[in-house]
Amino acid sequence: MTRQLPDDVTVRPVRANEWSRVRDLRIEALRDPMAKVAFLETVEQATARPAEEWQSRTTAHAEGRGSAQFVAERHGELIGSLTVIVRAAGEPDYFDRVPDVDLPTVVGVFVSAPDRGLGVIDALLDAASEWARTRGDRELTLDVHESNIPALRSYQRAGFEVRSEFISPDGRELGLVKRLIPAS
Repeated sequence: MTRQLPDDVTVRPVRANEWSRVRDLRIEALRDPMAKVAFLETVEQATARPAEEWQSRTTAHAEGRGSAQFVAERHGELIGSLTVIVRAAGEPDYFDRVPDVDLPTVVGVFVSAPDRGLGVIDALLDAASEWARTRGDRELTLDVHESNIPALRSYQRAGFEVRSEFISPDGRELGLVKRLIPAS
């Protein structure tokens, strides 16, 4: 069961002009104690990216064709974010897995520590699910490291189930799936 979001928190698609705020939130995420198993980049890599790359990525996610980014905002500050990328059928992903069909995959999930427990992650996952559902996708996937128990619990609360297990450079990962349209 998802939690009710507080009235002072808004979840919405990212705007192209928010690239610097997105960058700052990502750097905050990469400093989190779980970052090593939750993200595929480091603070050093993120801070080395030129402004043009942040602008380009944020614009692409704001346009929402092959990806979408959702942000949570409270009192004018970004407090959470997630991105949905569509893994193309027949193309290897970041762990060299090759999907049979285009597959929307949640990545980069983060909620600022002071704002955890408010239902922000639930609302972000709901937004991602609706975006994928609107595209006509039947499933939404994500990967989580087995040691990231708080994230795993949040994903399971949102309706994700373990579909697979695999070994990444950081250890055992769980491949999760959420069915968006009942199978016929």
